[in-house]
Amino acid sequence: MAKKSTLSRRSSKVAKAKLAFAEATAEQRRILYIITKSVWGGAAKYVFDLSINLSNEFEISVAAGGKNKLYKKIKKAQIPYFNINNFQRNINPFKDFFAFFEVLGLLFQIKPDIIHVNSSKAGSIVGLAGWVYKLLSGKQICLIFTAHGWAFNEDRPKSQIKLIIFLSKLTALFYDKIICVSEYDQKTALRNKIAPDDKLTVIHNGIDIERISFLTKEKAQKKLIGKVSPFVIGTIAEYTNNKGLIYLLKAIKNIEDQDINVILIGSGENPDKEKLKSFIKKYNLKNIHLIEFIDNAASYLKAFDIFILPSIKEGLPYTILEAMSAEVPVIATDVGGIPEIIENNINGILIKPKNHKLIKEKILYLINNPEIAQKLAKNARQKVKKEFTLEKMIEETKNVYL
Repeated sequence: MAKKSTLSRRSSKVAKAKLAFAEATAEQRRILYIITKSVWGGAAKYVFDLSINLSNEFEISVAAGGKNKLYKKIKKAQIPYFNINNFQRNINPFKDFFAFFEVLGLLFQIKPDIIHVNSSKAGSIVGLAGWVYKLLSGKQICLIFTAHGWAFNEDRPKSQIKLIIFLSKLTALFYDKIICVSEYDQKTALRNKIAPDDKLTVIHNGIDIERISFLTKEKAQKKLIGKVSPFVIGTIAEYTNNKGLIYLLKAIKNIEDQDINVILIGSGENPDKEKLKSFIKKYNLKNIHLIEFIDNAASYLKAFDIFILPSIKEGLPYTILEAMSAEVPVIATDVGGIPEIIENNINGILIKPKNHKLIKEKILYLINNPEIAQKLAKNARQKVKKEFTLEKMIEETKNVYL
């Protein structure tokens, strides 16, 4: 009996020692997050959220092109940041060549156990660099790519789409796991044979709604447009073709009630800002306010009576989750992962893309039916609170790493 008891105690000690070793190993593992540009947007928020929430369990580093808002937030969190000088979104063989060697040098410097890449352009360069690093160093590393909406789902000529699909397939070969932020992205990846099913996994974006400090409606409106407005329609989106903002402007042009103010808060690089400005000037739309960038934009969401995201292409947008958590009724297009968040006429309104007449119709519908708008908004917050939490996103991502 005494012998069995001794063996039992030894087994218990061995089990505890193994557990302690596993925990220590997890803490020592190094993760390098890489994104093409350090401008603030959905992918940058994703990198930031994972970095700060996993920094107690892993040794985290972040690399990106430039020293914009992501850089500032990462440095403030005291996480090592590395600037890839030659990273840029557009294809440039000369700069891409040097970016490859910058990344390869960084891998030898950091010696990561996990490389987690978060944008299409970085995906190809880092994938190749990671493969070369494995060969030269002999180190076993895990390469992970998150698709924040596949580029081949964009509104492009067919010849470009075919090329992007081909390049996406090549890029996918380098990665051990590909995270899709929506079921839609997973299905389109399988349909286009980007990667096999066992390499693809779906992890929805998530937010911590309790940590967003919303300004009151009056205070938010005064800060944004200097006055309190009877009715405000707004969005937070990069000024780019993918977001379909021109269709929102066309809808507003045809709404005669000038007591409605429209606020478009930009994010990212806003490449199409001049097109939007020209449209506003051409039709003398004085009730439309372009605010190219504002820090902590989500805290201003209660300024809006309706939030609209008229995207042509999407992954799974954080801004909709944030608007829903602010209990602002949402109108959005039926693209990408948006239908996985919004149930039409239950917690928001879905419409077809590229249709300014539908946008106008649904705006007027919510204006004339405030009780329905309120019900949609209440249901929306509950949906986010139940299904799209930051904690869930982090835990599911950790399972991919381990």
